Amino acid sequence: MKILIVEDDKEIQNLIGYFFSEEGFEVSFSCDGMEGLKKIKNENFDLLVLDLMLPNLDGEAITKLVRDMPEIYGTPKIIMVTAKTEIEDVLTGLKVGADDYLKKPFDPRELVARGKKLIENNINEEAKGKNKMKNRKYIFHNLVIDEDIFSVRIDDEEVEFSKKEFYLLLMLVINVGIVISREKILDMVWESNYSVGDRTVDVYIGKIREKMGELGNCIKTIKGVGYKLNAKRE
Repeated sequence: MKILIVEDDKEIQNLIGYFFSEEGFEVSFSCDGMEGLKKIKNENFDLLVLDLMLPNLDGEAITKLVRDMPEIYGTPKIIMVTAKTEIEDVLTGLKVGADDYLKKPFDPRELVARGKKLIENNINEEAKGKNKMKNRKYIFHNLVIDEDIFSVRIDDEEVEFSKKEFYLLLMLVINVGIVISREKILDMVWESNYSVGDRTVDVYIGKIREKMGELGNCIKTIKGVGYKLNAKRE
């Protein structure tokens, strides 16, 4: 697996690179946004770790270019790291296409774990896509979603979900362990109909938690950002 770390602080760059290389990643580095973008164009990376503030081209601009032109830059997973504390900066990064974020200072082991999870989910999604016509079942502990027959079963008992509840739950299960912004949920489930209001997603999450029973505790609110489905039961 190949990773590109675009970070202008050499000490942080080397630290991140060390932990990823210990996990078997082939690591490349760049200190400059424009140079990093050229490397993305010329090589096939599985994961990008982008600092938000970079010389010549910042992480947000790189992310937008990569997501807008996948035919040129591919479809790597993107984690943005930032020293900024304003939630608006995080939301903007997620909105332009970052898959996850971490605020500095952070534990590099957490960054590696998140990166590996993103790539694993990506591989699983691709595999599911290839077998889409054969089987579209998704399992989370004792919960089974069958997309073909629009069914949710918990402990082998059918639980009724509305259409939007169903697709919101499906989105969480497919992206287990990954933070999903409210904006992305609205885009995917409500098809960009933002007139529904900011609290709509929160209300639907509450309904889903209730219907999931004990598993509902696995849905975590990421304050000011969105939601994440934790892999482990509590």
